[in-house]
Amino acid sequence: MSFGNSDGDFAFYLEAYSRDTLWRAVKEESGMNNTTRMIYSGKDKYVLRVYDNHRDVGIVQIEHQLLDKLQLAGLPFQVPMPVANLNGSTITISPDGKLAALYAYIEGERPSSSTDRHVEALGAAAGALSNAMSHLEMDREIRPVYKPYYEFEQSHAAMTNEKLERLSQASEVLSKREAELSLLFAERARLAALRTLMADMPHQWIHGDIVFNNSLVHENRISGVLDFEFSTIDLRAMELAVVLAEFPNEDYSRALEQIALFCRGFGSSVKLTKVEIGQLSDLVKLRMLDVFLHFAARYSEGLDGEPVWDHQIQRAAYVCKWLDQYKAEITELFDNYLS
Repeated sequence: MSFGNSDGDFAFYLEAYSRDTLWRAVKEESGMNNTTRMIYSGKDKYVLRVYDNHRDVGIVQIEHQLLDKLQLAGLPFQVPMPVANLNGSTITISPDGKLAALYAYIEGERPSSSTDRHVEALGAAAGALSNAMSHLEMDREIRPVYKPYYEFEQSHAAMTNEKLERLSQASEVLSKREAELSLLFAERARLAALRTLMADMPHQWIHGDIVFNNSLVHENRISGVLDFEFSTIDLRAMELAVVLAEFPNEDYSRALEQIALFCRGFGSSVKLTKVEIGQLSDLVKLRMLDVFLHFAARYSEGLDGEPVWDHQIQRAAYVCKWLDQYKAEITELFDNYLS
């Protein structure tokens, strides 16, 4: 077996799949949560993912069972197909406990939110996936690891307002975000009070992190949806809310166009109830609050520097204010395309 100059670190994982094959591992693209390498073996191409943010076999088992069932769902695009190693498992564990998985390669490039056809196509893909996942029958012993977004007070219990204030005040840069933090604390209290209402809304398995970086486009159509690591049972409408959080920006008319395009695509497969539509803006805020608290925890643990959390504070506060400012226009779009 032969590897390139920096590929030796991945030899253990690749040898778990074949001991007599010539592999070539190439660094092409990686996300924030994992390390990925493109793997070339003759004419075949794969993606090796090494999980950096957890060592929980159960999380990957859920992801792989979902992917196995979705292979048979008749989707108009591909989802990752896990490859079994020599032991018959789709999960490979290194001597130090790190988890890895090998997936068949899916042709395509990352779509662009600035291209209208990509925006509507990703909306349609998200709707088709949501519809397919609503019919999934998982094994009885499979239980989601991640809590629904609306349980954020449990998921982020350690990140109290008091602790967040202490973290911000200890930094010259972050101490300037008092107004933004005050707004986010108020939204936190308001959204926490909506927990009972949200808990009564339709639930199902969702991808939970459909964004442009987690999908592929080929010839202006979505060719793949990736990264099912955070899949869980949550609000059906949360699948849509996660993506909509990407659009608010200073060019409000363009942002509204993008929201309309995405909702039109999503609504071609999934229609929401009046209650879901009425809560959708708050679900977008919930997504932003969850991300804000997630990065607060990372900053607290020394995993990120000040600029990362500072950006998340500003972005979360901006999106919340933007949604309030254009509430009437957004509600009209939701009614037009999702009901």
